[in-house]
Amino acid sequence: MSANVVLHACAAGAGRLRVWLGARERTTAPALSWSLDGRPAQPRALRPIQSARSGPFLGGDTPRIFAGLYEFSVADAPRAFRVGVSVEGAPPVTASLRAVPRTVPAGLDSSFQLMLASCFYSDEDRGGVAGVSMDSVLRGCTPDLLLLLGDQVYLDLPPLQNLPDARPALARKFEQDYARNWFDAGAYAKVVHAAPYACVPDDHDYWNNFPMPSVQSQNTWNVAGRAAWADVARMLYGHFQHVDPTPVGTPVQFDVEPLSFFLLDSRAWRDPDFQFTMTPQARDALSDWVSRCIRERKLGVFATGQSLAMPRASDLNRRFGDSTMNNYADFHFLSGQLDRLMREAGDVLLLTGDMHWGRIVRLSPKDAIDSGMQMIEVISSPTSLVTTPVRDPLAKLKADKRDPWPRHSDATLLGGVVELEGARSPFFGYTLYRHRGNHVCLLSFRRRGNSLEVTPRYFPLLPGLQPTSAPSFVLRHR
Repeated sequence: MSANVVLHACAAGAGRLRVWLGARERTTAPALSWSLDGRPAQPRALRPIQSARSGPFLGGDTPRIFAGLYEFSVADAPRAFRVGVSVEGAPPVTASLRAVPRTVPAGLDSSFQLMLASCFYSDEDRGGVAGVSMDSVLRGCTPDLLLLLGDQVYLDLPPLQNLPDARPALARKFEQDYARNWFDAGAYAKVVHAAPYACVPDDHDYWNNFPMPSVQSQNTWNVAGRAAWADVARMLYGHFQHVDPTPVGTPVQFDVEPLSFFLLDSRAWRDPDFQFTMTPQARDALSDWVSRCIRERKLGVFATGQSLAMPRASDLNRRFGDSTMNNYADFHFLSGQLDRLMREAGDVLLLTGDMHWGRIVRLSPKDAIDSGMQMIEVISSPTSLVTTPVRDPLAKLKADKRDPWPRHSDATLLGGVVELEGARSPFFGYTLYRHRGNHVCLLSFRRRGNSLEVTPRYFPLLPGLQPTSAPSFVLRHR
């Protein structure tokens, strides 16, 4: 089922209900009339409704998507708000939307529910399995926040497609990819709508191993092709995924006391010469955030599109396969800041996707093994597994006929000494849990004295399969 006007809640600080509005099949920005809980209201326009394609990407006065970002001031109450909008030339739309809570609630039966998802390839979910499964998930829980951890679209697939060189035609194709995932209720849009969302990008939100040339995408084989693709992908990412009024590449930050979230865009401005994944402004923001967490005794939650614990890719693979975060010169700075956060503020929660399997790992610093300090990395991936030619058909042939996930691989076990270059010492790594198959992950945070107990559950996105619980862990202040 498709809609021409949709409303999604977005992550924002306490007392703010942030709303993403999308309207498609338009040629001009429509007039809007808003209501909140049935009464006329006027939200603040953080990003007034405008064409998702503009300038050299427009290509005439063609029907297209218009998107905007708006914000209501609301009472800090954990409830749903009825947000209505009348868009000129379309029937009125009303959606039940929630704001991100101010704090992790107190009480034995109260919790803060954080949902994680990543890696959705729409061509592998033409039947809307993710949407049907999410209906079942949401009957049993109400997530307070949704983090989309990369590859929300696969702009570079199917492989070896001959994409248009002209910027307007390229932009139209990418806009259609976004439209399926943000507007069509049969699949990923139900995931996006599950809770107030915020995103970090990974490579397929641009192209495989962006910004390096990709063997499977001929438009990236020359400088002009890469520049055109990067410009349009960054523009659309800004309109759909960067749910903040700041420029694309700016880290998104908000608090849910005592948690402080830092969502790092380490992809949009990644350097082709492997010097940096972050802009200078993002580096400064990271350092300031760590200092604030130490000063205000926050527990840091750090989200990226790639795992920080991945080994460094070889020279050949980083250029033509898949580079990792520690292939870049600023990884030393990044690890040093997170190490400072762990040692002076408290345990650090690392969140990511990308890997096409789920995993939870504990990283304990080797030089303070008896201190209890730790980083915990949680990976949630995928929601709809992308096709891998040759390997997938062979995997299906070899798999047990009763296996619901014949194409999915098991998570890599992480153990022994793990180097995060820039940290004060190496870490001992220990795998707490592995999950296989399409899924979303739900982390339930409960107060336990001055600490937080976190209980992970992985929900398979396949009707009939039951969620599985992973071992709980505790985040402690220093």
